[in-house]
Amino acid sequence: MTKNAPVVANAYAVVSKEEEYASVPVTAAVELDKPAHGSVSSEFQHIAAAQGLSWSDDFFEEDDDVVAVFDFDYDAMETYYSSVGWGCLACTLFFPNIFTIALMGLVPCFLNKNVTWNVRAQHIAVTRDGIRFVHDKRSCCWGYQCTDVGKRSKTIPFDKITDCDIVEPAGNTCCVIPNTLYTVNVDTASSNKEHHELRLSGLKDPHSFKKLVWGMKRAYHPAAASLPAALEMVDRGQNADGDVASLLREIRDELRHNNQALQSLKPPAVAPSAPSEIV
Repeated sequence: MTKNAPVVANAYAVVSKEEEYASVPVTAAVELDKPAHGSVSSEFQHIAAAQGLSWSDDFFEEDDDVVAVFDFDYDAMETYYSSVGWGCLACTLFFPNIFTIALMGLVPCFLNKNVTWNVRAQHIAVTRDGIRFVHDKRSCCWGYQCTDVGKRSKTIPFDKITDCDIVEPAGNTCCVIPNTLYTVNVDTASSNKEHHELRLSGLKDPHSFKKLVWGMKRAYHPAAASLPAALEMVDRGQNADGDVASLLREIRDELRHNNQALQSLKPPAVAPSAPSEIV
């Protein structure tokens, strides 16, 4: 090798071999094909659950209210959902008419592509105001423009969140496909056991996501997060000063009274055009 011959470092960048590096081997690598990892800004570093978080999804890069972005495990999601899709397709062998329709629709040819398009269009972030989920515009069916699915986004404010729990993978789907994805269920007052406000499957770090959601709720909506626990503590008589306990009891009783009053109210009747005479 000549004195000024270039050295290719990790197939990412080309650097010149300088005279001062002749005695000490030095390797420089610049990964041009990988996006820079994001991290939590200093504005939110006071929240314990936000410290040390980083991500590689750059979808929310232009949003200035993002606290943290959480990566989906796209590879694991593709593997799981593709297996489920092929399993369902195999079940149609027992129904010749449905299997024939699937073949005519080229389902076996585009099944994996549809899973990839659907999975990699999902993005999730915790913002200053709440949880933001985006299902970006994506191809569908046979990949033609006329079959594209439009972008869909949803934001759940912290003060509306009543629960955020994690369902760990267990058992099998279709008896033979192992469940490998963690699921996070976010609920509001309008949710129930059958319908969750938001259901996320495939997060790489669901536990950090849950901790940050509750941390942001406590930091920016302390009354909504702490009042139920405080009232419960008063009911149990645990470690409450007399004045604080008395004040919380008054607040509780007043809220109960107001709720009862609101429930007893009926929709006002339509006012008559002219007052009726009192006999």
